[in-house]
Amino acid sequence: MTDRDNYNKIFENGRAHIQSAKLLASQKEYGFATSHLILGLEELVKYYLVQIHSVDDSIFTDNEMKQENRKSIFRNHQTKHHLLKEFQEAISPDFSETFIEYLFFKSIGKELEEKHIVVQNNRFKEIGSFFGIAYSEINIPDNEKSEFYDWLKSANDLKNQCFYAHLSGNTIETPKDITSKTYETSLRYTSAILKQILVLKELDITEDEFIDFLNSDLPVMIKNPEEKKL
Repeated sequence: MTDRDNYNKIFENGRAHIQSAKLLASQKEYGFATSHLILGLEELVKYYLVQIHSVDDSIFTDNEMKQENRKSIFRNHQTKHHLLKEFQEAISPDFSETFIEYLFFKSIGKELEEKHIVVQNNRFKEIGSFFGIAYSEINIPDNEKSEFYDWLKSANDLKNQCFYAHLSGNTIETPKDITSKTYETSLRYTSAILKQILVLKELDITEDEFIDFLNSDLPVMIKNPEEKKL
């Protein structure tokens, strides 16, 4: 069994949670369904981190990859959600344009502006910029990202609320109190991330191919993604 076969298990586990969510929602169990959507999202995030790290191990610092810190990247909900947010920022069309400008400024030795520093500090800047232009049709629209980030920030608490009975003021609330609207919002965001990760999965990039990509004429390649296949 290859390493790729191993980490594909993470993807399949995430998708199984999403399929379970849809079955639960068909029975109007929107609370449990929402929890499974968020569990599925967390597994998908874990998958894409492993997928990207397999072709570009520079996305994590040496300190982050120390044994005592590595588990946090894949187990800590806030860490995974933060990394997902960072990736979404990197695939924004505005980010991609600034990234090309950042490369140009660096190539001619011009002083970087603040917006270029933001790009420089994003660990997903290379693959994110390519992805953001080549597959822009499946990105979460920029005008919806603020709402998505708010949802993501509260996703772990929402997951728990949808699994357990809990006290809210003087009232006990249960997963039965979760509405279809809450489920539909979670489904919309989870489905968007699934579409993005399916693209990454189908690209099936090898490390050598990714290095060739980074060493190529990047601005031209980004604008004409069909001219060179990954």
